[in-house]
Amino acid sequence: MRRILVGLACATAALTVASAASAAPPWVERHLTLPGGDFAFDFGLGIAHGPAPSDTSSVGMNVEAAVGLTSHLELGIRTGLRFGDAFDRGLHPDEYARLFDRQYVDGADDAFANPEIRLRGALLDGPVVDLGLEGRLFVPVEGDAFPGRPNQAAAEFGMPLAFHLGDSVRLDTGVYVPLLFGYATPFGLSVPVDVWFQVTHRLWLGPMTGLQIVRVGDDQTLTYASMGFGLGYQVARFVDFKTMFLFPELNQDSSVFGVGAGVQIRIE
Repeated sequence: MRRILVGLACATAALTVASAASAAPPWVERHLTLPGGDFAFDFGLGIAHGPAPSDTSSVGMNVEAAVGLTSHLELGIRTGLRFGDAFDRGLHPDEYARLFDRQYVDGADDAFANPEIRLRGALLDGPVVDLGLEGRLFVPVEGDAFPGRPNQAAAEFGMPLAFHLGDSVRLDTGVYVPLLFGYATPFGLSVPVDVWFQVTHRLWLGPMTGLQIVRVGDDQTLTYASMGFGLGYQVARFVDFKTMFLFPELNQDSSVFGVGAGVQIRIE
């Protein structure tokens, strides 16, 4: 019996060590870009709730792929799919399926979202601070966003920033400036602020907020303050499950909100 107990204890310890060795780094320790040669595929499902008095909901999807060209340079592409009629698609449910990455230059109410090409480089990749530069190109396949602003090719330039605060906290923020080709000045500014707490080696969660300024006309500017909550769980070494709940314009209309969930599959 003593030998059996010792054997079970040794087997349990070996399995524990093997599991820890095979696990990917905790979320708060990951950096802004994928390691060189790694691939990541994201699939998300989003549900958007529309404003009163209609109180309707719609469903959308997000599909994304990325590759680490080098250890400090990442290339990504993504697009979205929306279901339902024109009004339902206009709620942009696919945006809630873009888990933890809410940057997008949208069009109108088409079934397919504007495809996006993203290139991100890491200027700093340290244990405390990560600083990057990125550019995004949006291909105009949707209709007009609203009267006076036709849907056309757009670009967005950003400076993502991450602070690793010890072994259990990470602050993600940055500044993003979208530009429409043919317009001399930017039509917006976005500053996300997400705080992540690593509860266990596999589980992380935290509040998500941010500020977005959009110029909708020559003399009109709108400011949106978002608030939400995100949660992630590392199912396996190569698989993460993510979900979030978000009010994208809480200061303007609290009846507009959505929820999203999805998985990321990595190939090293």
